[in-house]
Amino acid sequence: MCHVLIIEDDWFIADHIAQLVESAGAVTIDMADCEEDAVAQALARRPAVIIADVTLAAGTGPAAVDRITAQAGKIPVLFVTGEPRAFRPRATSMRVLHKPVDDRLLIATFRAVAPPA
Repeated sequence: MCHVLIIEDDWFIADHIAQLVESAGAVTIDMADCEEDAVAQALARRPAVIIADVTLAAGTGPAAVDRITAQAGKIPVLFVTGEPRAFRPRATSMRVLHKPVDDRLLIATFRAVAPPA
């Protein structure tokens, strides 16, 4: 289906999300645990979908998304955060799911934002 960039600093959560989106049709997946790595990976290989946590150990998911889309153009974004009350997406097209996220909801939302095969 598409290439996905997962921005998440908890490896177990990132790996779980990767398994879910792979089962939902993602063909390739890159994972980054900080803002700088996320930007570098996205600019090296443009993702069709970004799934990002809000708070990272180094930087933030929203800042990474802003930097990536400023250079790579519009990309569907799905934020998965444990701090939903402290975060408001910058665009109405951005989706937000709250941790702990239901696997079926994450898969359905991913399929809704991913470009058609």
